[in-house]
Amino acid sequence: MAQAVKPAEMPPVPENAMGWRRTARRGSVFHAHSMGSPICGSRIHLDRAGSIAPENLGDMQYWGVCPRCYRKATT
Repeated sequence: MAQAVKPAEMPPVPENAMGWRRTARRGSVFHAHSMGSPICGSRIHLDRAGSIAPENLGDMQYWGVCPRCYRKATT
């Protein structure tokens, strides 16, 4: 997997996505998701109880953002 992106500002939610979440496992990054499925095509599932939403920009900078999801958000 490519290195996570450290955004300088809160990235917008991409079209057709519901928000940003990351799995609760150690070392995960934030993904933009639609109904629990990352829009980047990753095979993880972001269920409501087992994933974490970002509280602020610091969370996204600390954990990082999926580069494919970030690219879809900024284009």
